[in-house]
Amino acid sequence: MPAERSKAERKEDRRVAGMGSFLSNLAKSRSTEKSVAKALFPFRDETDPRIVYKLSERARRISLKVNTSDREVSVVVPGVKALPKARKFARQQRDWINVQLESLPPPQPFEAGGHILIRGELYQLVSPPGRGRPKVDHERRVVNVPSPDAESFPGRVRRFLIREAREELTAASHFYAEKLGKRIGKISVRDTSSRWGSCVTRKGEGHISYSWRLISAPPFVLDYVAAHECAHMVEDNHSAAFWSVCESINDDVKRASKWLRKNGAFLHAVGAEW
Repeated sequence: MPAERSKAERKEDRRVAGMGSFLSNLAKSRSTEKSVAKALFPFRDETDPRIVYKLSERARRISLKVNTSDREVSVVVPGVKALPKARKFARQQRDWINVQLESLPPPQPFEAGGHILIRGELYQLVSPPGRGRPKVDHERRVVNVPSPDAESFPGRVRRFLIREAREELTAASHFYAEKLGKRIGKISVRDTSSRWGSCVTRKGEGHISYSWRLISAPPFVLDYVAAHECAHMVEDNHSAAFWSVCESINDDVKRASKWLRKNGAFLHAVGAEW
């Protein structure tokens, strides 16, 4: 005789069944499946925000994909009608999902009293009342970020880190570009998940984009990434010639590359809520 299902499991079954009815009704009210998909996807699971449902027209079956940069699991859904089955499958694989995500470095949310990586070291976040620019006490490893309320605190911390990253990456980029006899046209700092940096050359000038998360890495790593992207203004590839250029202007290429491969997940933990 099968074991009695828990209250939570019965509730989830009702949610899945309700989603099936919702899809059916929605499909009737719209002309194509594409408009249904546009209205629904992507979206996070109501019971676990670490799980994201994504529609794939090419997929032939339901599958799970771990995204370590975004610290989430994507449930690949092969068609709108397969969503109820995909939700049920994700619930059945919850233990596997937990194992995969719990193997990542612990999250470092932007909250008062918490600690985050800055330049390779852990700093405590403090939220004094009022307004004003953040101040860093390097001796005590404390970052004071004035904030009128708890809701605005994370955004202020994030903007502070982006400003710090932009300042250091701009200085490093111009330093290495000058070594190569090249000019920087534009520097952007974003929250990228797949690359620490990228470079394109336009009219003889380098346009470089970086991840702000590099401010959380040790300084020699940030310097290496800047040298790496500047070297692309000479060699737009990853050939032996490129690495020769890179090593000619930076002495930490191998050490920094190894650090990023081993510890990159720690940088993506900064600011993460789960």
